[in-house]
Amino acid sequence: MRFSLFILILFAGAASAQAPDVAWPREAKAPDGTSITVYQPQVERWADNNLSGRAAVSVLAPGAKEPNYGVIELSARTEIDKSSDLVTLSALRITKTSFPGASEQDVQKYVGALRGAVKKDSWRLSAQALQANLAVVQARSKQKTLPVKNDPPPILFRTVPSMLVLVDGEPALRPAKGAVSLWRAINTSGLLLQDGATKTWYLWALDRWWESKALDSGWLVSAAPPAALEQARAALAKEFDPLEGKDADGKPVFEAGVVPQILVATRPTELLQSKGEPKFSPIPGTQLLFMSNSTNDIFMELGTQTYYVLISGRWFSAKALTGPWSFVAGKSLPADFAKIPPEHQMADVLASVSNTPQANEAAIANQIPQTATVQRDVQPTPVAYDGGAPQWKPVDGTPLHYAYNTGVPVIQVDPKTYYMAQNGVWFAGTAPVGPWTVAATVPSVIYTIPPSSPLHYVTYVRVYSSTPTTVFVGYTPGYYGTVLTTDGVVVYGTGYYYPPYIGAVYYGPPYYTYGYGAGFTVGFFFGFAMAGGWHGPCCYGGGGGVYVSHHNNVSINNSYNRWGGKSTSVTGPGGRTASATQVGNTTLAKGAGSNNVYAGRDGNVYRRDDSGSWQQHQKGGGWSDVQKPEQRPSAETRPAGDSRPSRENVQSLDRQAQSRDVGAQRAQDFRSGAGGYQGGGGMRGGGGRGGGRR
Repeated sequence: MRFSLFILILFAGAASAQAPDVAWPREAKAPDGTSITVYQPQVERWADNNLSGRAAVSVLAPGAKEPNYGVIELSARTEIDKSSDLVTLSALRITKTSFPGASEQDVQKYVGALRGAVKKDSWRLSAQALQANLAVVQARSKQKTLPVKNDPPPILFRTVPSMLVLVDGEPALRPAKGAVSLWRAINTSGLLLQDGATKTWYLWALDRWWESKALDSGWLVSAAPPAALEQARAALAKEFDPLEGKDADGKPVFEAGVVPQILVATRPTELLQSKGEPKFSPIPGTQLLFMSNSTNDIFMELGTQTYYVLISGRWFSAKALTGPWSFVAGKSLPADFAKIPPEHQMADVLASVSNTPQANEAAIANQIPQTATVQRDVQPTPVAYDGGAPQWKPVDGTPLHYAYNTGVPVIQVDPKTYYMAQNGVWFAGTAPVGPWTVAATVPSVIYTIPPSSPLHYVTYVRVYSSTPTTVFVGYTPGYYGTVLTTDGVVVYGTGYYYPPYIGAVYYGPPYYTYGYGAGFTVGFFFGFAMAGGWHGPCCYGGGGGVYVSHHNNVSINNSYNRWGGKSTSVTGPGGRTASATQVGNTTLAKGAGSNNVYAGRDGNVYRRDDSGSWQQHQKGGGWSDVQKPEQRPSAETRPAGDSRPSRENVQSLDRQAQSRDVGAQRAQDFRSGAGGYQGGGGMRGGGGRGGGRR
């Protein structure tokens, strides 16, 4: 039985509105007084922006003493705003119904009443809750995995406060604006200058000038900085990262009066450090110790006396903290890592341990998109090419070419066909300078761009559907650098080094695998924990500062917000502009009663009582206990021709209940501000995905 249920989606752009209520079940009244209760949908699949699942439904007719229970199977398109933890179902279809014991006439009546009731309400769900549900049923996610490079970067270890400053290759010096005697290294996020006469290096960091005769050592606070330095700093204004040494909350990462050691590296490098000599504490139930006076994820395995460190989702091991370090594949990681208690302060690393529930959830999280509806007449920011005209390079393993002398991904399909991605939206044109129009389709060859190419990240931007006036688009976290590896874990970055473009200006790669303390954060299922990294589009602030808590989650801002001020032309869910912090102020019905009723895969309805026991609704009405495995007959007899799955068992039902409980808690934490939510920020500075990096 099929019919369409079109959901009215109410959008409002009020930034001050509270997050919409997403509690379940939902209750509504049909015109004839029939009371319809729909319990929280149980998701079976959520991919390519389409969701399918099932939901338990109870229908109480006027005058009836007991409701009739059934199961509906549904599919829908999802409109997603991750930073507000909100999923709105649209184009909803009920593909199948099952009301055991009800006549066909009754089923038609129930379906008609349900259709009439649902039309009056919008169905919105917590994305956190959906993800928790999906983690149970799709732990075996079929998401495409990618081979990545895992060569260890240079890894430094320090026991004193230190700040790492990265230069993308040897300094590319250009005349400094506002100071004729100074040269600026343009291929670094900070303000790094050299005096042309004395060859002295100067660096602005921590609200002061530092100087050194050598780039890689000897940095001291400048006692008498030349006046020209301040002239250059004023002239450049906000064109550099001030390296303030602050964490994601804006708090100083160095204690008052501390003068850190400045380290400068000319290739991606990681900095590990402890606050004083290393101190280790045991992890209960394991043979693991963790470094308790470090914000890095550093462990020791007692049996082998080997150190392990987690960097950008990858594990490396060494016999000494000074190295040398070697990559550790997931299958070779000591089994005790999977035994870290989920409530332990180091449990964040479980997302990077193969085959753990946390790693499986991270894999699912990595395929959930951020979506938006874009008007076809919107215009992108004009593309600028250094030197005026595009310079082309081939895209590895494809017939495509890309312009490498711009900060925007411009792709040549053929001499008359060009595509460009900007802030999560695809544009098409017949020339590399435009005019550009919003693309309603994207050639499949673009999605073959391999991880070895610096343009691989655009393969995570999709066009889902279109109308004559709009295009529905979205991007998954890979757009910001995450990759699901063949080990089944999500890592940050492909591990490939992407050479920058250096001319009159500098265009760095879209992200760096190493050097900015990146790590996938399951709690926000689409974001990253970052420490520094102004060049990349993820975060701004800190400049590789130390003592940044690895539990301090920074969620990535919605790229569609970067079309700020154009909410009438480019509309994310709720008409969000750059200043909006919520999807809208639509108030939803609160949960109506206990959300303890479940739709079984077998078409039956189950409920859990306060003691945790399960009951199945019977065809003639009433409930009967679900037998535990040891009570169930060895063979279950099913009617001939019955193709439904075998009856749900207690273990399966328990898992589904646990996922619903976890999801409800996460949704509540999100809306109460608990759990370290950072408010969808961490993204300052210009550019964004496809914007103008320096």
